[in-house]
Amino acid sequence: MDLLHPVAAGIDIHRDTLVVTIRKAEGSTRGWKETRTFGTFADDLQALVDWLNEHEVPLVAIESTGVMWKPVYRRLSAPGSRTVWLINPNHCKAVPGRKTDVKDSEWLAQLVQFGLVMPSFVPDCAQMQLRELVRLRKQLVNDHSRQTNRIIRDLESHGIKLSSVLSDVMGKSGYAMVKALLSGDKSPEQIADLARGKLRSKRAQIIRAVSATLDATSRFTIGVKLALREGLDEQLKALDAHIEQLLEPMRKQVEQLLEVPGLQRTIVAALLAEIGPDMSVFRSADALASWTGLSPGNCRSAGKNRDVGCRRGSHWVRIFLTQAAWAVSRSRKTFWGRKFATLAARTGRKQAIVAIARKMLVVIYYMLRDGQPYRELGASYTPPAQVTSRIRYHMTQLRQLGIDISLTGPKAA
Repeated sequence: MDLLHPVAAGIDIHRDTLVVTIRKAEGSTRGWKETRTFGTFADDLQALVDWLNEHEVPLVAIESTGVMWKPVYRRLSAPGSRTVWLINPNHCKAVPGRKTDVKDSEWLAQLVQFGLVMPSFVPDCAQMQLRELVRLRKQLVNDHSRQTNRIIRDLESHGIKLSSVLSDVMGKSGYAMVKALLSGDKSPEQIADLARGKLRSKRAQIIRAVSATLDATSRFTIGVKLALREGLDEQLKALDAHIEQLLEPMRKQVEQLLEVPGLQRTIVAALLAEIGPDMSVFRSADALASWTGLSPGNCRSAGKNRDVGCRRGSHWVRIFLTQAAWAVSRSRKTFWGRKFATLAARTGRKQAIVAIARKMLVVIYYMLRDGQPYRELGASYTPPAQVTSRIRYHMTQLRQLGIDISLTGPKAA
């Protein structure tokens, strides 16, 4: 094997300790190595930096361990210092039965020296901040949904059947009715009068749905959950405002991606937070799809390809893109809707939606890389390769029936 990096360091990261090994190649000998253990406080990290500077280490590899790698990475990758590689733990496993912290750091340094591992994508500071906010927003949205479901469940357990009459129990009308129920001094008729718009035609049903009573304890517990839900509403508004501030430098890319069917503003913000606006960090669209876990795994043995499903990747991107894919799959007037219907008939809806998500990611890649606007192909679009294939297929069928024809349109290859 070729020695690519004569001097490198590997760091095995834990919550309270960092085991660091420096390896130096010296001519034809086995070289020199030294291992030290550091703490994880700020002064310990400075001592680590001083030691690396003393030995003039240009390349450091650290293992991606939970969130514990982040302060180490930020401290070591200060501008003008050295190159820091974040390594996927699955790519640097040691031989079973020979695992210690010291051996792990030595093994990591050795792998890096010979180029046997590749660094993971780590975004810049601004993108990391945006990513943190977007992921927090997704978590709060999930919490918001949980509180809504808990409120509906509590109402059902006491015979309040609003969910059987209202499509959205926590919509404007439903929310007002729930607040009235918690007050404890409104009659079913008064609660039904709070209905808005088309719901007024269901007045008799609403009166029946809210005829049951809530005791004081139930009103208190539902009120607590409703207050938590209202608090989450306020936090989400504050988060959205902060996210918009961080998106300001990427306004052009945001407006560009909003042209793609199925991509709402929250999804666009999430995608830019995860993959960033600069596509030069990914060598190709296929590399980006592989990184996000939207590419099928490759398992070929004895000349046969085995179905192993999609690879593991960034589940956040997969969540947001499949959400967009489900939205666009309902439109039969777009290329995406027709493509989904075609794939779903052959592979099933779940596999088809992953395929649509991957195709959308490829489109996003080229839009961001080339700065091109989105162009809708339409439901009737057929790729040229498929046109040629269909012509060839039907001509073969006609020849088998003894019919010979000549083409006046596109030629069959």
